[in-house]
Amino acid sequence: MNKILTVTLNPAIDVRYNVEKLDTGNINRTISIEKNAWGKGINLSRIIKKLGGDVLATGIVGGHTGKLFLSKLDKDGIKNNFIKTDFETRTCIAVIDKSTGKITELLESAEGKEKDFENFLKKYISILESGVKLVCGSGSILNGIQKDSYNILINEASKRGIKFILDTSGNTLIKGIEAKPFLIKPNQDELEDMFNKKFSTVNEIIEVARKIVKKGVKNVMVTLGGNGAVLVTENEVYRAFLPKVEIKNTVGSGDSVIGGFAHGISEGKSLRESFKLGIACGTTNAMLETTGSIDLKILNNILKNIRITDYPIN
Repeated sequence: MNKILTVTLNPAIDVRYNVEKLDTGNINRTISIEKNAWGKGINLSRIIKKLGGDVLATGIVGGHTGKLFLSKLDKDGIKNNFIKTDFETRTCIAVIDKSTGKITELLESAEGKEKDFENFLKKYISILESGVKLVCGSGSILNGIQKDSYNILINEASKRGIKFILDTSGNTLIKGIEAKPFLIKPNQDELEDMFNKKFSTVNEIIEVARKIVKKGVKNVMVTLGGNGAVLVTENEVYRAFLPKVEIKNTVGSGDSVIGGFAHGISEGKSLRESFKLGIACGTTNAMLETTGSIDLKILNNILKNIRITDYPIN
C-alpha cells in the first residue's frame, strides 16, 4: 500500500450534545454526549482507514485537550505522529436539537507560536522521507503561525515528487494556490468567497476553476451540494451527478470526498475513478448520522449510481 499523510494544523476535541429541544437562556439537559478527535484531516484519515488505505495523521497538539485528542486517535486505531506544544488544543461544541434537527456550533480558536511550526516542519520532512506518496493538508491553521504555512508544506512535498492535496478556505486557500498543489477542493460557497461573486451556472464555476488551473494548480474539484461536483484539469472537465438519497448529516461530507479521492489516487486509480470514489464517499457520509464516516455496504451501492460525464470545454 502507498502511505498517505494527513496534516491537521488546528485540531480539536469535538463535543456533541444531543438535546430533545434546545431552550436558549435556560438549563438544557443532554440525552447523550460524544467526544471525539476532530479536524478535517482526522475525518479523512478515518475514511482512508475504512477504505483499507495506509494513512498516518500528523499535526500540532497541546495541553490536556491535546492528550485527550491523541488518546481518542489511539482508541480509534488511527496511526498518528503529532508534535506537542504548551498551548491548549481547542474544543469545539455542537448542540444537536432533536426536535428540529438543527445544529448550533461553538468553535474555539487556538493559539500557537512560529517555533511550534518550525518544530513541526522538522517532523513533517522526516515523515515525507519515510516513504509518503501523497499528502493531504486540511483545515485552518493556528493563530500565531505564518499564513503561508501550507505553502511551505506543499513546496517540501513537491521537492520530493510527492503530490499535495489542499483543502482549506479563505486567505489560506488563496495563498496556498501560489504553491501549485496537486488538487484543491473548495465548495461553491468557498469559491464564491474567493472571487467575491455569485455563480448561477455550472459553466461559470468551471470557467473560474480553469483560471485557477492556469495558475499552476493541477486539479480543481468544486463540490456543489446536492448538484454533485465538477473536476477541472488542464485538459479535461468531469461532472459528477448524484443519485437521490435520504440526507441525515452533511457535516464531514467534504472531508469524505477528499478521503475517497486521495485513496483512489494512492492506489493508482485514474482521476476519473478517484473522483467517482470521492463523490461516493461524500454521499455515503451524508446518509449517516455520524460525521466523517462511511458504511462500505452503502458505499458500494452508491458507487453503482454515481454518474461521471465528460463536460465539453469551450
